[in-house]
Amino acid sequence: MVMDLQWSPVLTDQLLAWSQEILLYQTEECEPLPTKLRPGCIRVSNRKALTVVAKLSDYPFPKVIDAYPGTDGEGMIALGLANGKVILSTFGTTVVSKEFVPKHTRQVNSLQWNRANPNFLAVGLDKARSDFAVSIWDVSLGSKYVNGYHSDVLRPKIELGISETANSVAWVQARSLLVGMNGKHIKLFDLRDSQPKLSSTATTKAVYGICVDNVCAHRVASFAENQVFVWDTRNFEKPFLILNHSKHVSKLGWCPTRAGLLACLEKDSSSLTLHDVNHAVMSTEEGEPAVLERRLTPAYPNELELADSTTVLSSFAWHPTEEHLITTATFNGVIWSSFVYERLTLNWSPTSILGWSDGKRTINFIDNTDDIYTSLDDISVKMKLRAKNGYGLKAQLRDNGNIVADDEDLKNLWTWLDFCKSLTEKEKHHLPSISTVTFPGAQTVLKMESNNGGGVTSTIKSEIINNSSFDLRNSKTYRSEERSFVQQLCGWSVESIHDLQGTPTRKAAIALFHLKLRLAIKILNESDNSIVAMAIAGFSDDQNSLWRELALAKFNQLSDPYIRAIFAFLTEADSNYETILHESELTVADRLGFACSFLPDAKLISFVQEISNDMIKKGNLYGILLTGMTPQSIPLLQRYLNLTADVQSVAVLAIRTMASDIASSAILKLWIERYRDLLDSWKLWDERAEFDILKNRNNPALIPQPEVTVSCNFCGKSISAPGVPGIGRSTQIFSRFITTDVKLKQTSCCPSCRKPLPRCSICLLHMGTILGSGTEQPVVDMYKIGACPEALSWYTWCQTCRHGGHTVHLQQWFRTQAECPVSGCTCKCINLDRVLEFPS
Repeated sequence: MVMDLQWSPVLTDQLLAWSQEILLYQTEECEPLPTKLRPGCIRVSNRKALTVVAKLSDYPFPKVIDAYPGTDGEGMIALGLANGKVILSTFGTTVVSKEFVPKHTRQVNSLQWNRANPNFLAVGLDKARSDFAVSIWDVSLGSKYVNGYHSDVLRPKIELGISETANSVAWVQARSLLVGMNGKHIKLFDLRDSQPKLSSTATTKAVYGICVDNVCAHRVASFAENQVFVWDTRNFEKPFLILNHSKHVSKLGWCPTRAGLLACLEKDSSSLTLHDVNHAVMSTEEGEPAVLERRLTPAYPNELELADSTTVLSSFAWHPTEEHLITTATFNGVIWSSFVYERLTLNWSPTSILGWSDGKRTINFIDNTDDIYTSLDDISVKMKLRAKNGYGLKAQLRDNGNIVADDEDLKNLWTWLDFCKSLTEKEKHHLPSISTVTFPGAQTVLKMESNNGGGVTSTIKSEIINNSSFDLRNSKTYRSEERSFVQQLCGWSVESIHDLQGTPTRKAAIALFHLKLRLAIKILNESDNSIVAMAIAGFSDDQNSLWRELALAKFNQLSDPYIRAIFAFLTEADSNYETILHESELTVADRLGFACSFLPDAKLISFVQEISNDMIKKGNLYGILLTGMTPQSIPLLQRYLNLTADVQSVAVLAIRTMASDIASSAILKLWIERYRDLLDSWKLWDERAEFDILKNRNNPALIPQPEVTVSCNFCGKSISAPGVPGIGRSTQIFSRFITTDVKLKQTSCCPSCRKPLPRCSICLLHMGTILGSGTEQPVVDMYKIGACPEALSWYTWCQTCRHGGHTVHLQQWFRTQAECPVSGCTCKCINLDRVLEFPS
């Protein structure tokens, strides 16, 4: 049986436990479970065990015990008994003890050594008439302790609370004492003067178990019944936090290695309640929790074979130095140590570093170079690597697919976009519906539009063709320029079926869908599917034929979806073709190509809309074949982004295929800005700049307006080139990205008031004259200077003397001179702002 326990504050590998007798345990390393321990050892964790090294049996059932915190009284403890005596005792062969006896016999309720000044021991007693409730003893160790105490030592140094009850006592730092008195007050005494002073008083019933947070000395906790009060001694009028429990509280204790972590033990409970009061504030919004709470249940090993009734906790003790270690004890004597793990503060940096806290001094990191990181399949790692390889910025669209070869869907999409672009350029003069669209999908080609009722309509008119050459009852097909173009987008070609991508069974199926039965049999016969070819060769359209009966019975059991589609087509009875159209293992392109041949206009439009909605719901990029890279594809790309977090792909697809829609679409803008921010966070400045250049080249309207313009000194108006608003000498560096035939004009005067512009102080040409036009441009090693060619002819001036000239001329001048080139000006221009050191 264990009533209470405490870790030694000095010898931190020793544990005190007491009930009928007082035991001193020594901790030691042990073999992990399930290894058996030697006799006499008690396992308290997976790698720790306890061994009894000493015991005291002279003082049965002490009320309270506190281990001496000083280094000069090794192994000494103070015991408070039911008769009021306080015993100082030690463990060992020679037990040296001393008694402090009150004037009147009464119970010791609480005692505590002063951690800052270990000579002081505070004792709280029950009420006695004409006697004090609190005694503070000055225990001076050394020769007096070994040889016996003088008579003056036996008298308390300070006494407080005459004719009162001290329910609990607790030291606050070195010279202040908290006392819970009479079941209704907590008093704070200042003991620095010879006459103790009452600093403050809190009226409360929570006068039991007063404890001070060692890490934050002004934070105090106490309890009464099923409530725990948390106080701030700097504002002691009322508690700043009240914690309600379902049962009565029996013990409190602050974690000595972490600020604000309070453990509470309820009566008849098998677990501890932990309160993190670091998050508590003086006033919180209604409904917001003021404190974080969790439960700690000791995880006893199966070897102990404990019943639920034997796990009721009697006490607990925080370890004084080992971080987050708490030891619990049950009434039947089971002692077990648990670690209170911190709530992880998990951070994932844009550079793919995953970091989390491990205690108060350690932070763990892993990045994409760690083996464990590969299991995370982090899309940001892939995006960063792709960005470095120029993903989305390659001139040929299909080249971008080679960078994402690890993602078949993306690779196929870029290949299809390249094919779609070239096909559209070739055919757009024949189809008005795609004349203004570079990357059309089936919905655009088939002229599908939403009506007010939420449905979809189309104006296409298709020709019905009856194929009498094919021995199949339902061989009616439909033809139109729109249908043919969609089939080309699907990769279908009647002329070159052998050049189709995919397996021989796919080629055979497409040949059959073009009503070329003999070609389909030939393709199968030349591959490893000769038996299937033989089976198809016996095709009969007779509804009662044995061939049809066996085909209907067995084709669903075939593993190859294209062979299933072949038999489904040959056994089709009602021209609905539902089995083929909803065969999920067939590609979207093949199902769409089939529908364009065999479905009437209304059913084709309905099918395209149905499969488009399905692709959008799944975020399947093959749905681009249906929506095209038009605003209709935005919901599909957004769904893909939600499922994969691949903001890179949707951003580069937007600038490569929908640049004209960016200005009017908030979602496209958001994708682009998020990807730009991501590149900046990775410090991929060059890649971000190339991304911006390509975006602006594809849509010049996206070029940001200049933030700085040069105005005339006389009229105050901008001197930008006339006819090109916002494009002047200050934005000349961007001129190579502007797709316009307007050329900047040379001008030596303000376009508004015709006043002359300033001259270069070196060459005397007016500002606005382009170097190399009518004049001989100086020979300059521009790459040594570190400036781009466009910047060399910019006009630059000194902010002090206001003299200036062409950048290239001033750079050459100040290589050898420090003074302004204007005659009579003594300004040391180059020394005023020495930010850039030009190489000699």
